[in-house]
Amino acid sequence: MTDNGYHRWIHRFGISSSLLLFVAMTAFPVAISFVYGIWPDFKALWPGFVAVILFMAPYWPAETIGYMSVMGPGALYMSYITGNVTNLRMPATIGTINSLGIKPNTDECHTMAIIACGASVITTVVIVALGVVIATPLAPVLESPVIKPAFDYVVPALFGGLVAQTVLKGKKQFLYFLVPLAICLFFCYFTAVNSAYYMLIAIAVSVIIYVMDYKKEKQKEVK
Repeated sequence: MTDNGYHRWIHRFGISSSLLLFVAMTAFPVAISFVYGIWPDFKALWPGFVAVILFMAPYWPAETIGYMSVMGPGALYMSYITGNVTNLRMPATIGTINSLGIKPNTDECHTMAIIACGASVITTVVIVALGVVIATPLAPVLESPVIKPAFDYVVPALFGGLVAQTVLKGKKQFLYFLVPLAICLFFCYFTAVNSAYYMLIAIAVSVIIYVMDYKKEKQKEVK
């Protein structure tokens, strides 16, 4: 198979498998809704849906353009299908390529990226499968009153560390976080606005603050 033929096959397989998985994942909840006649309240869902789209839209083209040179189309399709691109697939790929000294954006790089990404996917599936298998036998231990407080605080501790790392980097990051939070709290306690709109409000306020700060910095550069 020629190089161009290989890349055409990668794109055909990646697009077709992505569409197939999308249909499969969507078909189950739709079929359940048809069978039981229970449909979600789209009036309550659409603000959150729009907020997620607005939040993720800048990342989609940026990730595709930025990751393509290192991962290539094959590993990128695999990453988007299995998820955790930034947290797992990309670090595994970059670590493998750097340790082997392979030049980025080459056929060797893209081939090794497929192998590294595939190994990361297999590792994730094995760990999840082991977790499912041992979850039931370990249920009495995990639900023990002695260690229950640790599990109650582990998630807040993780998110607190992530938020603190972002917020405490500088004055601007603190401003981008604090002002939308204050506005959301105002809407929460002093208005009857549905909580589904809070993310939309926070995104809009953050964009306004960022644009104002960007214009201010540009004016300082001109002066």
